[in-house]
Amino acid sequence: MTLLDPSAPRIGATGYATLAAVAALIVLPWIESDKFVLHVLSLIAIASIVAMGLQVLLGYSGQLSIGQAAFYGIGAYTSALMTTKLGLPFPLALLGAGIAAAVASLLMVPITRLTGAYLAVATLGFSIIVYLFIKNEEWLTGGSYGFISIPRATLFGNVLRDAIYSYYLNVGVAAIVYLTFARIEGSRFGRAINAIRQDPDAARASGLRVTLLKSECFVIAAFVAGLAGSLYAHEVRYLAPNDFTFWKSIEILIMVVIGGVGSLAGAILGAAVVVGLPEFLRGIGDYRMLVFGAILIATMLFGEGGLAAICATLGRRLGGLLTRLAPKPAANNERVQ
Repeated sequence: MTLLDPSAPRIGATGYATLAAVAALIVLPWIESDKFVLHVLSLIAIASIVAMGLQVLLGYSGQLSIGQAAFYGIGAYTSALMTTKLGLPFPLALLGAGIAAAVASLLMVPITRLTGAYLAVATLGFSIIVYLFIKNEEWLTGGSYGFISIPRATLFGNVLRDAIYSYYLNVGVAAIVYLTFARIEGSRFGRAINAIRQDPDAARASGLRVTLLKSECFVIAAFVAGLAGSLYAHEVRYLAPNDFTFWKSIEILIMVVIGGVGSLAGAILGAAVVVGLPEFLRGIGDYRMLVFGAILIATMLFGEGGLAAICATLGRRLGGLLTRLAPKPAANNERVQ
């Protein structure tokens, strides 16, 4: 039996990149323990969850939604109410937030027959309705004064007071969502919604229930946005209506577009740029948004497939360079037995 079998499966570049990313996420808090940095990284992880949910709609099934902020807000306020008013533990509030957002998304089922700009405007209208409800129903949401005194997240009876534990919670949920969607992408359901994205009429002629599959995508994306809303509520511990305007939906859409439509890794990269970059550019004062806008324009000009495509291209070129520089084995080397 050979110890070095060329026919044995090897870990590809994607596998090595994934392992390196996981290792970096685990080790990072021990290298940089500043609370502000960990807080920003937690916000990036939360934003990436919402962005990955939108990838299911836009990248997988081709549905343009500008209403994800509504489900994000529903999840946030639901979790806050369940923990503060009902005294329920955080894990139940997290699950309840996702379920509440998913149930609310059932109201959107009739509009899944719409496409393109018509669907975008319809989801925008839903987002505005939810925002007005949050702002005006003070007896429930606190209205313009906001929702205060939200407790920290708790797991197994332990309050996550330290920023490092909150970081691991948010990143852990984001990792679960990523792995789940990665499995969905290659499943029968994933192939079906991809067929709908490419040609809805051909998919319908092939026997696929297009409206039902589109509705399921809406429910999945809303559930994930609700989870992210719950994490956000217990991360910042204060909610205001302005956190969930339709501009937040536009921000989530920007994350997906600059990261790369259809790419889960791109959604995470987009979230890192949209959420993290303005925070780390605060040192340049009023010019930070100018620099941020210039970076977005440059990304769209030079990276048609978004940041994910740019990183993939750089990875291939780096891999080719390392291959050329690596010493070639002698022709008479024997296989190790």
